[in-house]
Amino acid sequence: MRHSGFTLLETLVVLTILGLAMAVVAPAINRGLKPSLDDVARDMQIDLRKARGQAVTRQQSTLLWVDVEGRVYGLERGKPHSIPDGISIRTKVAATETRGPRAGVRFFADGSSSGGTLQLAQGDARVAVEIDWLTGRVSLSEANE
Repeated sequence: MRHSGFTLLETLVVLTILGLAMAVVAPAINRGLKPSLDDVARDMQIDLRKARGQAVTRQQSTLLWVDVEGRVYGLERGKPHSIPDGISIRTKVAATETRGPRAGVRFFADGSSSGGTLQLAQGDARVAVEIDWLTGRVSLSEANE
């Protein structure tokens, strides 16, 4: 009597080959994709919330800075993140947190902030990262010109 089908060994070999192919192909595909406007806005929102959390936890002010000309942003004591080509940024922050091309949002120990808006644009799409001065709340919204 003859049975048709695959043996366990054959199935494992095929799954291993597929796994290796995915390990090689997936990173290559990812490298070809540029971060979208929404991705950059969400990353910036995460870093702003992180800055607020650090300020409250450490009981000392924490700054997230944005270098408009250099196209980078980051926390005072952290690795800077680049803003991809094709995405522009405009800042509206407190005058006390502006130094040349650098603008910042400062969070204080009580959770409040210096407040402001960081507006990202790519083509016709615009996203505003808004920071409430009283509560330090960080939110995203579609920006209007």
